[in-house]
Amino acid sequence: MSVDEAFTIAFSAQGTAPQAVQAPRDADPAQVGAALGLKPGRFAIAVMGGAALMTDDSTRTIRSGLEDGLAQFAQDYDVTIVDGGTAAGVMALLGAARARRGLTFPLVGVTVAARAAWPGHEADDEAASLDPYHSHFALTGGDDFGDESDLLAGLALYAASAGGKALGLIINGGAIVRREAHARATGPLKMPLLVPDDSGRFAGELAE
Repeated sequence: MSVDEAFTIAFSAQGTAPQAVQAPRDADPAQVGAALGLKPGRFAIAVMGGAALMTDDSTRTIRSGLEDGLAQFAQDYDVTIVDGGTAAGVMALLGAARARRGLTFPLVGVTVAARAAWPGHEADDEAASLDPYHSHFALTGGDDFGDESDLLAGLALYAASAGGKALGLIINGGAIVRREAHARATGPLKMPLLVPDDSGRFAGELAE
């Protein structure tokens, strides 16, 4: 199935206009990555993490690690980060860190189009807003959160193809992240997993 042409999303209040594509759930990650202008051969990190159900304590615990650690590491070492792309939890913290420090590393959000809201797109009242500080979005087919998981991992592996390396990072998370971690450890889109032990919920259980 084909991938639509890239378009920009005008988050006017933030002055950003990330590139985006709409693609089927089973789209070839290489086609999606090429449509977004992502270059292979980089180190890439697929972040699988908590969203709206993260507690304030978990947010405070991981904020400095994401900003001073992960985001700055991505900038210094030319890393592509791929995550869920919504303005919640880990994804919002990464977007805010990138914006606050004026960082330029590719931050690619992958989410189900039917569950997402963005400027110029009609969405239902329960849709999750996209984070305005990401640089790229892949908006996939599917009905619910989690249907984007394979494309998220596939884009990280595409970015890391031609000599790069891909790593999965598990931060907080619940049932969806549990399924993603199992798939990344055992399925065809396999990658090493890094699991901090202090971010709470499923990540804490897995680390233990």
